[in-house]
Amino acid sequence: MRMITVSVNLLAAGLLSTTLSVSSASAQSSANYPWCLMTGPAQSCFYISMAQCMASRRGAGDFCEPNNTYVGNTYPWSYGYRAPQ
Repeated sequence: MRMITVSVNLLAAGLLSTTLSVSSASAQSSANYPWCLMTGPAQSCFYISMAQCMASRRGAGDFCEPNNTYVGNTYPWSYGYRAPQ
């Protein structure tokens, strides 16, 4: 009986840690957009343009600002450009 309880607890701990690691990874990836909507203490950086961010404002105290953690395109050339050979 004790062995079953220990096994169930280990399984629950493993599932919890997996859930937490997946949710933190998705939070990090969602921050790679150039504009953030600031709503009181909350910050949501899901906007490609300032116009898109401004259209999402809900209250008078909401405002948009550039995302200071935005990385941008990491490729040395754009997708439409062919590198010299």
